[in-house]
Parts: sequence; C-alpha cells; structure tokens
Amino acid sequence: MEPRFTRGEYWLLDNVVEAEFAICKLTDNRNTSVEPGFFDEKGHGLTHALLLEALHRLLASGLIYAKNEGDGSISTAEGIERALNETISRNYAPFDMGKPTFYGLTQKGGAQWEAFTVPRWQKYIAADFHWPDDSKEAMWEVICADKNWIGRYYESFCFHRQIEVSLESIEWEYIAPWQATYWKQLEGAYRLRFHYQDKKKDENFPPPRLWPPETFHSAWRDWC
Repeated sequence: MEPRFTRGEYWLLDNVVEAEFAICKLTDNRNTSVEPGFFDEKGHGLTHALLLEALHRLLASGLIYAKNEGDGSISTAEGIERALNETISRNYAPFDMGKPTFYGLTQKGGAQWEAFTVPRWQKYIAADFHWPDDSKEAMWEVICADKNWIGRYYESFCFHRQIEVSLESIEWEYIAPWQATYWKQLEGAYRLRFHYQDKKKDENFPPPRLWPPETFHSAWRDWC
C-alpha cells in the first residue's frame, strides 16, 4: 500500500531528507503562511496547532525522531511544544539551552518518503569544499554514484562559475559504501576532487548553454 500523507506531513519529511532540522525553525514566517503547493520550496503552511499535531503523529508513527542535548530523545506532545518554543539566535545556537531540538528521518520514515517520492539516488550529488590534511588549499569535492553525471556537473560548474581547473590536481576515486545522507547508504559512488581558481570575467561571455550546477542538486528528486 502506498503511504498517505497530508501536504504538511510530506513537507516535514521532505525537509529533512538531506540533514536534520531545528524544530523551532519551523515556526519561521516563511514556513507558515503560504499558498498550498506540493512540490516546490514553499513552507509547510501549518498553523502552530496543526504543526504540533503533525510532528507528534509522525513521531508516534516512527517516521521521524526528535532529540536534544538536554533531554535526549523526545516523543511527547509536551516535548514537541517546548521544542517549537525554543529561542534560537542567528548563529543557530539557542539562548541558555545548549543546542536546539532537531528532528530527522528514521529508516522507516526514509523508506516511506522514498516510496512516495521515488528518488533517483544514482543521480544524487554531494558537493562541497574538502581540505586535505597536507594542504591549506581547499579542493572542490563532488560525489555521485553515476560517473557520467559527475562529468556533466563538472562541465556545468566550470562554465557557469567561470573557473579554471588545475588539471594536475584532478583526483578520481571510487568509495564503497557511500553514506549519501545521515540515513541513506548507497553501495558505492565516484568522488571527484580538484583545485580551481576564478577566471577574469569576459565582457563577451556567451549565454549559458548548460544546466546551472544547482539543477544537478535537484534532478535526483524532481517529481516527474
């Protein structure tokens, strides 16, 4: 049987597919007053009461977990209410209470999200800076299970960012297994690392011919 979620419940699951999220940040205005719209970057559209109810239902169903440094795991409506009311500062540290209460997907929740979304994990890309132990110069790191997809990302990244790659710095490696997210492990993936520097802007820079790099980060989960 296919999983059934309300729009708000699906949003809450989808919001933590790649990383845990502070529960108190769910009360930001951008997450509460939006027009209904499913597969987009809008907020959950839930009132405080409905948000509390949805979180508690997902917790009770074993689809998400919630935890903080002080209390550890929380599962009661009272605990969720306290988490929603936490005060958080700009540097993501709440006042006088250690780290905020986060929530994330359980393995069961991840499986339910996958059954509904049907993501293409082979095209999931993780990209960020990497600092080798023996160097102070950062390298750009890209990991994906599909080597050809990395190649397309690399071309787009170089073109749109207008960078020049140090060809002798390019490193390819296959890693197995690969912990793609905090809850999802893949059999293996290719890792590309390289040094680059910005090129001087050309006034006659041609119009984009390739997808922007950001497109590669969403293509794996676009709803088709």
